[in-house]
Amino acid sequence: MTAITASPVSVEFHGTAIPTFSVEGVVRVAMKPICDTIGLAWHGQHERIKRHAVLKTCVRVIRTQLPGERQHRKLLTLPLSKLNGWLFGIDTNRVKPEIRQRLVEYQAECFDVLADYWQKGEAVNPRATTIDERRPLNRAVRTLANLRSARGEAADYAGMWKLVNGYLGVAHIEDASPAQVEQAMSFVQESIDGETRRLLEGEFIERAELPSAQAEINLPRTKAWFDFPRSELYGEGCAERSALSQLIRTLERAHAEGQAVTVNNVAGAGAELLALRHHLEAGTRSASAALNDTQVEELFQLYLCVKRVCDIYDRYSLCEAMTLLGSRAGVDLHDQLRDGVRVADSLASHLKPQFEREWQARPNLRRM
Repeated sequence: MTAITASPVSVEFHGTAIPTFSVEGVVRVAMKPICDTIGLAWHGQHERIKRHAVLKTCVRVIRTQLPGERQHRKLLTLPLSKLNGWLFGIDTNRVKPEIRQRLVEYQAECFDVLADYWQKGEAVNPRATTIDERRPLNRAVRTLANLRSARGEAADYAGMWKLVNGYLGVAHIEDASPAQVEQAMSFVQESIDGETRRLLEGEFIERAELPSAQAEINLPRTKAWFDFPRSELYGEGCAERSALSQLIRTLERAHAEGQAVTVNNVAGAGAELLALRHHLEAGTRSASAALNDTQVEELFQLYLCVKRVCDIYDRYSLCEAMTLLGSRAGVDLHDQLRDGVRVADSLASHLKPQFEREWQARPNLRRM
């Protein structure tokens, strides 16, 4: 089954944040976190869903990165509209004791609802809200859509409601209780405050109207690339002296604080990057020889250093910025980084078994 990539919106389910997703206009809910919350074994429920004549037809696997995690994972999801039916069919003896009574009451109400629908032609939810009770929420959703339209996005009212419904965990806003409507108001108001703050702070002002730069990069070359010892390039204690580290810290701080950046000189970072390439090339040439554990660890640290620099370079789209500097130093830095990554990848290929052991020894380290 092909996995769909999507970003989650978390909703609370018995005190646990459950990821939901909007895929092709359908709000979907991740099933394993729900099973974990109410005490059901996921393997058994997974098999039950695959066997079910209705549920198996609407399963989608979502590939996503959950808040607080660094790696992507795959989650089996069902449409939110099918969640009630799935809960209706659960064996209440298998859930946590503190959940059991509420689930029994829920299933008893489901029997009554089905009977009303088939025998009376309709089933009324006594907890649902009226149009008048939802009117302030309607105005808030329109305000949020208009604010987003002010910064160039389409005024997608339907999309706003799908977001609200997914946050509440209801198929339609008409099904929301008064307490849920209040919860939705708080959610939408926080989004309105955020959009308003960004507009007032000038996030969408044209570049020509931006204030003078608040961050400046000036990293002149202090030594030739061949004069850099290993201790100044990677390993413990090198971060404070490293021009590349200073460049990354300045860019990250400017990004976090919304500052404009003036780049005057990056020759020092370029020389340091060239020195890293030199050490990588030397390591690649000696890769076929027997290396002790210390040498492998040093080469692995060097590989990580270059890949991290590349990650920062890509994250902040520095390629265009460096090539437009109008100086040879900017172009050289871009070219040296590109060649350095090639050498790093070649080194990783030559030392694949040794590097794999280093990765396994660092289970919390994100692979690059």
